[in-house]
Amino acid sequence: MTERRQEDRAPETGPPDGLVEVLARWERSGGHWTVLTTTEAWIEIGLFTCDGAEQMGQVSGARTSVLSSFLADRLSSTD
Repeated sequence: MTERRQEDRAPETGPPDGLVEVLARWERSGGHWTVLTTTEAWIEIGLFTCDGAEQMGQVSGARTSVLSSFLADRLSSTD
């Protein structure tokens, strides 16, 4: 297995693929996400079933410029 260089890694901390990829993949599979808590530097997001009734997981990480662009002031995937 090849070790990735630091500069090749996703800018987010938390999930290995980065929060944007996790959220995009969750949406593509039919799930919904909702911002649970946020500060200027950190964000926690709940991952919900396709009907939004049950939280299946949670991810958190730094509020990077990439993540901020993806969110575009949305608080959920249904906004």
